[in-house]
Amino acid sequence: MIELLTITPFVGCIIYLRKYADQRSTAEKQVDQLREGIVLYQNDQFAAALAYFNLVLKTQPKLGMAYLYRARIYRILGDTKAALADLEIGKSYDHTIAEFHLETGQIHYERGDYKRAFQDFDKAVFHGATAEAYKWRGLTRQRIGQPDEAALDLAKANSVVTAAYAVPGTSLPTQTHFLDRSLLTNALFTLANALLLLFIIKQSPVIHWPYLLAAFSAGAIGFAEPRKGWVLALLQASLIWVGYGYVVGPSESSVNREVESFSLYGAMGLTFVGSLLGSILKRAQAGS
Repeated sequence: MIELLTITPFVGCIIYLRKYADQRSTAEKQVDQLREGIVLYQNDQFAAALAYFNLVLKTQPKLGMAYLYRARIYRILGDTKAALADLEIGKSYDHTIAEFHLETGQIHYERGDYKRAFQDFDKAVFHGATAEAYKWRGLTRQRIGQPDEAALDLAKANSVVTAAYAVPGTSLPTQTHFLDRSLLTNALFTLANALLLLFIIKQSPVIHWPYLLAAFSAGAIGFAEPRKGWVLALLQASLIWVGYGYVVGPSESSVNREVESFSLYGAMGLTFVGSLLGSILKRAQAGS
């Protein structure tokens, strides 16, 4: 029974980390997946990059970001018709990616179709609010007789650029709250795991089952929250300490009490160590 209760969280954590702990958007994941082709594009190796994206889209035709980069290559090669076709396909998979609307708008702008260009840039601002989106919408507004609105857009573009360069090495800073939905969700998983860990501490006749569960769950905590994992580690350690000391209480048997004590404090220590190692692993993976 103890073995089953210990193994089950392993499986649950693996599924969770694989499916839900990665907080990147679909577009960000695809960019990482297409890194090889994007590097070729950035190094002006357009023929090799085009061949790469053609091959990728033959086997994975639903990768929206592959259409975006292939469209950019087509634009550089002068084939705007093919570029527009790829951009429309990309939008059909995810129309919330601002770059699709920005690229489409630039093509319409270059063709002198300022009304359609304005609609595209307006969507780019709505979905991305980048300096480029504001700049192009401002330039388009100058063309369609909206000088006051154009001035506001161009000023906004400059303010976004200024904010981005205020911190060296950053692009567009975004405000994030410390107590977000991801942290709250992971806190609920931590609470459930702490209760299970407390139960195993009380029931296991040996220390290795609590140690194993504590180490693995703490590693999952650090991996899921590489910057805030210390909060979850503190939560888990506090819950099992308070639960053991003030709720379930130590065993009456001195032998069992000694095993429980080793299990409790060892699990608390492993919670912090495992969380640290999990966060290091996650950051290493993100930087690779």
